[in-house]
Amino acid sequence: MNRQLLSSLFAEREHASSWWSVLNQLRISNQLPEWVRTKVVGSDTDYEESMLERSIVNHALFGIDEIRPGDDLRPCAFEYQSLIDLMELERTRYLTWWTMLNEMRARKQLPEWVATNRIGHGPDHERWSDKAAKVNQMLFGQPHVRHLATQLRVPEGPRPDSRQRTASLTPVNC
Repeated sequence: MNRQLLSSLFAEREHASSWWSVLNQLRISNQLPEWVRTKVVGSDTDYEESMLERSIVNHALFGIDEIRPGDDLRPCAFEYQSLIDLMELERTRYLTWWTMLNEMRARKQLPEWVATNRIGHGPDHERWSDKAAKVNQMLFGQPHVRHLATQLRVPEGPRPDSRQRTASLTPVNC
């Protein structure tokens, strides 16, 4: 189960990372429409923030910041709601990447090579969703948990950064 969980988590994350890679490639080659460029998606900062979110989830789930393919880590005891919130915050960034690509496709602003690779359309999202559902099933016993996330509702006022959000979400028994 441990290796299967890690393998499934890697598959979900790698799929989502391909969306950032496309956006980054388009940004570097000056092919991003202005309406996407202003959102800072596909930037180095965007990627670094996603890595911070991953590391927070890794720490909550396994007690370490970085996991590698082939690791055989046993999940820590975790607070169910906190882990759902952390994982869905991480996934929200991935969904933003997919949404940008899908919107570019709908506006016919997606380069041909991206469309040819079947990135940024419905079936691509469904393949990723299946991977996320597999991880959810292993961790939470149900394929969909986004509706259970409490931290997706943005509170009024200044937003805490990722480190502040998770200050009280340290793993229980690692």
